[in-house]
Amino acid sequence: PFALQVLPGSLSPLEELPEPVLEEEILLDGKPYIEQWIVESIRAKHNGAILQEARKAKEERDHQTEALTTEIADLKKEKIATEKEHQKLKDTIKVVSIEMKQQTENLEKAKEQRIQLEQETELRRAKLEDELEKLTEFLNERLKTLVELDLLTEDQASLVLRKPSTDQPQSGHVYSDVFSSDPVSAVDYIQAYLYNRGIIYSKSVLLDFFALVKTHDLIVLAGDSGSGKTNLIKSFADATGSESTIIPVKPNWTSSEDLLGYYNPIEQKYMSTQFSDALIRAGQDSGRLHFICLDEMNLARLEYYFADFLSLLEERDSAPQLHLYSENEANHVVSEVRNFLSLIDEAKAQTNKQGIVGFIELLKNDEINQKLHGMCGFQKGDSLLRYHAYLRKLLASYLGSPSSLQLPPNVRILGTINVDETTHYLAPKVLDRAHILRFGNPLLADWTEIRQEIRDFELDLSSPIRISASEMGIRTSYPHYDDADQITIKLKHIVLEFLEPLGVDFGLRTIRQARLYSTELEEFGLTSTAILNNIILHKVLPKLMFDGEKKTPDGTERKQLLLQFRDFLLAEISDVSLGPLQASCVTELDRLILVAENNDWVVNYWAR
Repeated sequence: PFALQVLPGSLSPLEELPEPVLEEEILLDGKPYIEQWIVESIRAKHNGAILQEARKAKEERDHQTEALTTEIADLKKEKIATEKEHQKLKDTIKVVSIEMKQQTENLEKAKEQRIQLEQETELRRAKLEDELEKLTEFLNERLKTLVELDLLTEDQASLVLRKPSTDQPQSGHVYSDVFSSDPVSAVDYIQAYLYNRGIIYSKSVLLDFFALVKTHDLIVLAGDSGSGKTNLIKSFADATGSESTIIPVKPNWTSSEDLLGYYNPIEQKYMSTQFSDALIRAGQDSGRLHFICLDEMNLARLEYYFADFLSLLEERDSAPQLHLYSENEANHVVSEVRNFLSLIDEAKAQTNKQGIVGFIELLKNDEINQKLHGMCGFQKGDSLLRYHAYLRKLLASYLGSPSSLQLPPNVRILGTINVDETTHYLAPKVLDRAHILRFGNPLLADWTEIRQEIRDFELDLSSPIRISASEMGIRTSYPHYDDADQITIKLKHIVLEFLEPLGVDFGLRTIRQARLYSTELEEFGLTSTAILNNIILHKVLPKLMFDGEKKTPDGTERKQLLLQFRDFLLAEISDVSLGPLQASCVTELDRLILVAENNDWVVNYWAR
């Protein structure tokens, strides 16, 4: 009934509501609508709340964005750290690979050196066997005659045909079978074996000695009389089925002849010594280890009588060769004996006395005696009896002392010293090449703790371990100098920071020697700290002899630098890091410092 009247421009579209908000809905096509001005009015009314809500949403979004950014940064850092760790691991693997390669190369080189040594030994053996064969052929032809003429004894005749023994002792527990060639178990058994015999040594001493024996280096046992130096050598040899020879050094030894002997041109024989006889015996018994110990070796000056032999010990690529006398003298022996036998045969033929055999019968027969006297060109005062004695000594000397001798690989050279007013200090040349193992007063040892170390074995403790000479280490070259080796790094730091300013020599050879020793100790499971401790005890402390009041090149008093060295060792090596009853280099250095303080700061490792 009403007409729709709209003014032009007054018509506006309705706004669709997002959801029903009015009690009276205006529905168009099923959807609620309202005029725009109402919407603007409501928006204006609630605009503050909307803006606040928007700011809140934005802050929350910004916070979430910041958290995500931080998380992304952390992930990036973690990724970088992971990559660094990965690279470090790759570098470690590379270093280990290089070390493994180096060890493999060293092993291959050691094998090659071993093969070369075996070849050289074989060539030398072949040469000696050839010489011996020539003599043997002659002796075999006339052996019976030589015995009948009393130029050879029955034992010497048997020696001509006897070959060097390589048999192991028949009694004892086989090292490779019973102990699976495990040196730690072997040391435990040796300790128990000796304790069963009333002999007590700590496991650390026996372990250290075992490792030193495997290096083939010169070992010097230092300590007061009665501290167990010589007894350790004898006991260890007995416990391992080895041989030991103890040679007392005389104060009047002044040359290598006192050690090795000499050739007497007047008597035309080699005057052997107990030392050279021990070397020859060892060569005839190659299966067993032989310990040759120079007892109280500093009663005479080592640089006088031992220097030549010490230089020979430096030869590591092949067995050292000892030349005792000219090989031509051996030919003279054979020639002279052959001529004498020929003259006897000729004298028998000319006198028709072939039935006379023995030397006494020859002496009793005036006709033969006179004939030989003329044939041999004897002068007034000469006699067949005297010439016979001369030949007998000559032949015995040749059979007992070869013209040259290789240092047998089954020999270990050791020495004991006791530093007091009757002895001499060890020269730097000796200290450079030797390991010093110092013994304390046994009365001060903790015997209860040592007894607690001793293991129980379900074995016959009256039987030794049968360890062959080859199982006690093969003589090889010292390891090469390696800047990356941890022991080398530590020793180099000690040399640069302390020893060099103190005027103490410590060369490349000593570091290489220390590396070989550390390799042997690693087989016993010792830590790098314990190994460094032993090297300081063996190779560094024995060299400390100087005036502590003097100053170093930079103006520091040497005693202050010595105290700094002590603090360095304390930081590097603590008693906790060492094995049970293992001697501490820090404790030993403290003893040295205390003695020096009471002696006007004259630092001397050997002083008391």
